[in-house]
Amino acid sequence: MQAGHNYRPDIDGLRALAVLPVVFYHAGFESFSGGYVGVDVFFVISGYLITSIIAREIESDTFSLSHFYERRARRLFPALFTVLAATAVGSFFLLMPWELEDFGQSLATTAIFSSNFLFFTEAGYFDGPAEMKPLLHTWSLAIEEQYYLLFPAFLFAVRNFLGGRYIGATAGLFIASFVISVWSTYAAPDAAFYLLPSRTWELMLGSLIALGTPMISKAGLRQFTALLGVALVLTAVFLFQHDTRFPGLAALVPCIGTALIIIAGMGSQSTAVGKLLSWKPIVAVGLISYSLYLWHWPVLVLAKHYLLRPLDGLEASVLVGFSLLLAYVSWRFVEKPFRGKDALLDRRGVFRWSGGAILGLIVIGLVFDETEGLSGRLPADVAQIAAVADDKPPERKRCEGIDPAEVTYQRVCRLNELEVPPSFAVWGDSHAMALMPNVGTVAHDLGLNGLNFSSNGCAPLLGVHRPRRDPEKECAAFSAAVFDILRQHAEVEHVILIARWARHAHGTTFGAEIGETYYLANAAMAAASEQENLVVFDEALQMTVAELVSIGKRVSIVGSTPEVGVHLPDVLAKSLWHGRPHDVELTRQAYVARQQAVAPMLVQAGFADAVYYFDPANVLCAGAQCLLVSDEGMPLYFDDNHLSRYGGKLLEPLLQQVLNTQ
Repeated sequence: MQAGHNYRPDIDGLRALAVLPVVFYHAGFESFSGGYVGVDVFFVISGYLITSIIAREIESDTFSLSHFYERRARRLFPALFTVLAATAVGSFFLLMPWELEDFGQSLATTAIFSSNFLFFTEAGYFDGPAEMKPLLHTWSLAIEEQYYLLFPAFLFAVRNFLGGRYIGATAGLFIASFVISVWSTYAAPDAAFYLLPSRTWELMLGSLIALGTPMISKAGLRQFTALLGVALVLTAVFLFQHDTRFPGLAALVPCIGTALIIIAGMGSQSTAVGKLLSWKPIVAVGLISYSLYLWHWPVLVLAKHYLLRPLDGLEASVLVGFSLLLAYVSWRFVEKPFRGKDALLDRRGVFRWSGGAILGLIVIGLVFDETEGLSGRLPADVAQIAAVADDKPPERKRCEGIDPAEVTYQRVCRLNELEVPPSFAVWGDSHAMALMPNVGTVAHDLGLNGLNFSSNGCAPLLGVHRPRRDPEKECAAFSAAVFDILRQHAEVEHVILIARWARHAHGTTFGAEIGETYYLANAAMAAASEQENLVVFDEALQMTVAELVSIGKRVSIVGSTPEVGVHLPDVLAKSLWHGRPHDVELTRQAYVARQQAVAPMLVQAGFADAVYYFDPANVLCAGAQCLLVSDEGMPLYFDDNHLSRYGGKLLEPLLQQVLNTQ
């Protein structure tokens, strides 16, 4: 077992190379489109440094778990707990109840280093945008802490049961994790991103360097290795995109680059890259990199919550500068006092203080969570508007689901409690689900009942899916199951298609809405551009309508609900709470522009016999400005594109026309 222990200033410089791209990426600087790979650089560095320490001490029989965890606590906890406390205060004054409730969960899980599990489970369709969660960045800290907990035990097991074959065992773990990472990046991308099994190989790469990588003796080869390493890291930083499949194979680029830089710097002879990374200003950034990573994200996120909009370039630059200042203060007055010969607290004191701080943060988090975000903080009028964010259809959890095996005539939800056979079916995505209570009410008044076929993110189209969001083709299977039921039940004469058509047709989000681009694929092609996506969408729409008509169904297509592009209850409530104006508006012109390509396709489909088209914009965008609030001042949307019960109520006359279609 090999493990070096001399201080290397170039490693601190490498930390600067890791943290700055992350900060610039999070601040929205477009040139740093792959800046998120800085986290992976950190993982490789951590694996190298921690393994160097543990391996050396295990070999010399001086390793102590209590001493190891004391060092980790001194290194990580002071700055982390300070940032968590400060962020909790800021969140108390800036977040809406549903946001503070979510924050409370993330605070409690961060305190016990399991926030990556929480953010993985929260990667659902209706969860708030990840980019607005003040503690989202702590997922990587959770990964590292889980590594710190498990890796010493792994090395002990290798020594005691595998005869000290550290390199072979670590290489085996590296390979297993890498295979999981590549597979899960396609099959379970959220798990691949957030969970330890698909990230372990990055830490193991650093461990392998510490355990047995020989130094490069030839000066020229060392120079080339270091330059190649920097080139790989910078290639990932500047050329990777938000939608690059990651980690998986793509993560090899920054991780191998980091490994090469570390290897080239081993020994007494420095390279040009090593000298640059050892330059004092760069080392200084590396020294504060941990605090900078902790502070920058909540600073940026809470600023966006205060401004009620994305940051412009100047604001982002100022906040990055402010984060650097906070990081220096945090390093100098929070981190350093707990380390070194004159460190505050002895080992027992560190553990007691850590335990108390963890318990306190858990309690605060649970209070935020269990009190539903301390909604009593808000004036009554603000609380009433904020509550619309929770105004999701009550049928949602009970009725939706994309497991095709569950899509049966007996299992599917009816739209009201009338004891009459279903004569129509609503088939759609979350926009359909948002209108289900209103469809059910109108149908009840008409003495009708219907079936509710809705699944989040799934267009009511046959034979298509979104590979990046739905690699298992569950949407296509769901649609096929729905069609089978419709074919088998002739009494269901009328099929109503409701969806967020523009999102499916273009694959893009709207306005300032945060989200990824997802293109469609069918059996013949996977769209790689917006134009190709429109072609795939149109073919699927025409085929779906034709197939429904061929089995004797009458078809009504309800056009796109106007999209707002910002979380409407959030903006309206916060602007009222803080007495600040907002500039949220949606013009009919903007709506028409969004629908320019897809609306003719929907209208054309409605020209066929037994097919009808209805446009919600005739109600919601009848004037120059689309409606956003009710006459009582309540938001017509419960987020940035789904109608609330107030918005759905306005469409009930239109839905009555739909159900009366003969």
